[in-house]
Amino acid sequence: MNKLKIVYHSGKQIWQLCHEDLQDIIATDHNIYELIITADIIAKLMKPCQIVFIPQHVIKELLLSEYSF
Repeated sequence: MNKLKIVYHSGKQIWQLCHEDLQDIIATDHNIYELIITADIIAKLMKPCQIVFIPQHVIKELLLSEYSF
């Protein structure tokens, strides 16, 4: 299953959308809501795919949405 991760970088004060396997930054934005919408559109094209959010100072990731075949 593909994973798109949404991560906040406090030093840059920016949200980043990354692909887990490629370690590439797909998109960046100062607004998390627009980044979630972007991730949702990309995830629907990459089925099967999960969108996960990684909060600061927390080890676990939170599943936002999942698309499968």
